[in-house]
Amino acid sequence: MTATIALVGWVLNIGVGLVLLLRLLRARRHVPPLAYFHLVTAFVGLGFWIAFMAAGASALAWIGFAVLTLHNTFGDMLMVRGWRKRNPDATGIAYFQAVKWMLKRPLPLAHAWIAPVAWFPALFAAVISS
Repeated sequence: MTATIALVGWVLNIGVGLVLLLRLLRARRHVPPLAYFHLVTAFVGLGFWIAFMAAGASALAWIGFAVLTLHNTFGDMLMVRGWRKRNPDATGIAYFQAVKWMLKRPLPLAHAWIAPVAWFPALFAAVISS
């Protein structure tokens, strides 16, 4: 059950992320290279996760979870770098400042809030499968 919850959260979040990316591309705004790494790790991790669900091999679960963790790290880096670019003279802890800024942006906020819906169940499924 936890593997399925992770899968649903993963797919849903990829959908929201693709909408965000398409908005950037339509607006002809610069898309940082890290965003493409973020996108690729989402699909690679999802591939491992689907393989885990099909085969039941715990190694695939752990690889998928590791890639998902890397993917989330890239997402956090994108959020903080974007905030720093918009606020170069700001003080304080950049991560928390970026999170506060995101509270005013519904779609990026949804994207960030769905991430744990995939991450925690993926962790639990990987642990259970071991």
